[in-house]
Amino acid sequence: MNYRHLALSCQCGTVPEHLDEIGFTDDHQLVVHWWCTQCKRLVYTSKPLAECWRDCPSPANTLEAALDKLEAAYEGEDASFLQRLGVRAS
Repeated sequence: MNYRHLALSCQCGTVPEHLDEIGFTDDHQLVVHWWCTQCKRLVYTSKPLAECWRDCPSPANTLEAALDKLEAAYEGEDASFLQRLGVRAS
């Protein structure tokens, strides 16, 4: 499963140690809430689900796709190396 990290922080800049709740609103927003240990207040953040969809990684940016590209590049380099050594592919 490929996913993109959702960066969360309080207005004071502190990142949450743990999340208290994650949910959805009736107007289609993702809501996350936690207690800020630095400034001692309850923090709510929300994001429209449409933005969540746009932020999702595309299938072309998956780990598997990156590994396939890397493997193809190495296969080409391996073939070139073997040709320079005089080895012929069957």
